[in-house]
Amino acid sequence: MIKKALTGIFALAVAGYANSSTTVYETHHFNFSSSHASRNVQTDVDNPYGFVSFTSSTGIKVTATALSSTGYTGTCDSGLECLPGNDSTDDDPYIQNAYIKQYNGNGLGAVNFDEADDVPNHAVDNKGNASNELDYDMVLFEFDTAVELVGVKNGWLGSRDDNNTANDNDTDISILGLNGPFTGSGNLKWSDLMSHGWGYHQDKFDIGLNTRATIAPGFESKYWLVGAYNSVFSGGINADNDWDAVKISKLITRTSSPQGQIPEPATFALMLAGVAAIFRRKLSA
Repeated sequence: MIKKALTGIFALAVAGYANSSTTVYETHHFNFSSSHASRNVQTDVDNPYGFVSFTSSTGIKVTATALSSTGYTGTCDSGLECLPGNDSTDDDPYIQNAYIKQYNGNGLGAVNFDEADDVPNHAVDNKGNASNELDYDMVLFEFDTAVELVGVKNGWLGSRDDNNTANDNDTDISILGLNGPFTGSGNLKWSDLMSHGWGYHQDKFDIGLNTRATIAPGFESKYWLVGAYNSVFSGGINADNDWDAVKISKLITRTSSPQGQIPEPATFALMLAGVAAIFRRKLSA
């Protein structure tokens, strides 16, 4: 009976502390439009097209590089990018590096091989330099730990429509997260990524200027792609009539950790004292 009583008491105590466990989130801010931000673009042997590194005040580090669909293989054989209806058949839909740019007061942009470093091409956009080109720019964010991406801010307006005229309200973006091992190799298109580990996807429309586009939480990854809206990620072709251009000024992420209630020494002492009292009563009974 004594053994059963002790076992029951400890079981209740452990269950009580286990049930009090909660998940605590820490938020991390990455500001790419701060003063003198243009000085932060660096190059090295592995990143000749540039990269930007930023460490949040909470100690999380991110490295950003640019990519775009400007690769040419002579033909576009398969995939949504190749279907007529994307304004024209795109014969250079394969992913290549692009030059990352960082603009003081605006944020991150990208200049791919098919465009000049001018307005609006220097932004992260989904329009090639010619009217029949579809070049989708994206920025790859690599964090040193898995994070939930919960917010994106745009720091620049200047997209253009089919007639190459200004359309300051079109700031649509696509977001991908790596949710498994990356299995791709060779020539890849954006649509290929969905079957090579990049299965997490969200689109955000008309995010505007300096307002936070809220991303649904619940998914963590070390690798995130944020770029101009691309309908192939949701299985469509050119569902947008206007071309999008943004400069990524800020990312908001969070990390989670289960936090159980850890009993203090005084609490343990009181619990053990109670157990001892019961134990003495049982012996004297």
